[in-house]
Amino acid sequence: MPWSFSTPLCALLGTRYPIVLAGMAGGPTTPELVAAVSAAGGLGTFGAAGMSCAALTDAIRRARALTDRPIAVNVLLAPARVGTAEPEALQAALAPIRDALGIGPPPTAPLSPAPSGLELIEAALEAGATIVSTGLGDPAPVVPLARAAGAPVIAMVATVADAVRAVESGADAIVAQGAEAGGHRSNFDLPKSGPPPMVGTVALVPQIVAVVDVPVIAAGGIMNGSGLIAALALGAQGIQLGTRFLRTTESGANAGYRSRLATAADTDTEIITAFSGRPARGLRNKVLDVLEAAGSPTIGYPRQGSAWADIKAASDRAGSADATTLWAGQAAALADTEISAAEVIVQIMAEAAATLNRFNA
Repeated sequence: MPWSFSTPLCALLGTRYPIVLAGMAGGPTTPELVAAVSAAGGLGTFGAAGMSCAALTDAIRRARALTDRPIAVNVLLAPARVGTAEPEALQAALAPIRDALGIGPPPTAPLSPAPSGLELIEAALEAGATIVSTGLGDPAPVVPLARAAGAPVIAMVATVADAVRAVESGADAIVAQGAEAGGHRSNFDLPKSGPPPMVGTVALVPQIVAVVDVPVIAAGGIMNGSGLIAALALGAQGIQLGTRFLRTTESGANAGYRSRLATAADTDTEIITAFSGRPARGLRNKVLDVLEAAGSPTIGYPRQGSAWADIKAASDRAGSADATTLWAGQAAALADTEISAAEVIVQIMAEAAATLNRFNA
């Protein structure tokens, strides 16, 4: 029996399928990956955090040369957080990692200020992006700019309260990020101490669906077509996947990262603050071990990530998982390796149809 999986979300985004690529910052969302997802009927999304406006413009133009389908850009709106350590303590802890990679000490000159979310969105829209995605904060500051460009706004949230707030601010769709999801926890506000709220996908999605009047996209632990059916059954109109695309041929994840994902057990991910200064789900590696041995010196968000960006870049160039950010969700082991993004989408839709046929039988 043929099944149609088109939802109102598809009409809003201009996609064939209700599948969204998560905006994974730091390198995985290459122009090739973003374009491949969009061309195959999903929504490709650039993770713009940490990029310059010039780099983002170039990336979007490269993707635009590969597809004329909708493309999204994701920005992080979290305010700066004060750390508990001095930069010197953090760099002292990281010195052995620098030595092992053969790179010098961190630059002493102050870094140029990173572009704001508004600046990144403006550059992205001018370069050809058609949809705006936000995380880690209320989308209110970017809604007017998106509206002026006719771009729908997708807001990532991790609680019901944040979903209501995002819709009141003008979000056109909500990503309900369950606790299983890899990467940064998309809470608008964090507690002064302790872990952030951690609500699982199955519990979070229907509660958000019940209180907002915009399409809801489920995220967290969803890797295949049965996950899509489960999300739709919970009331979502689509799914957002990040970890599932990390091991595709177009992904920018390095070889060591891919290998680590291939062996990840369901219990291997944890909530890590030491990488960026904000809690995020990922896999343990040598950098985390070294930082914890030094007492986890944290200089705050976003300074923490910037302080060892050169280490991460060197590790990525070397194809090593030891000194990079290994963001991953709890279902990482379900990702196939060395298949294309288009094949992933074909598989998901075929699995979704097979799941419904099995129920129908």
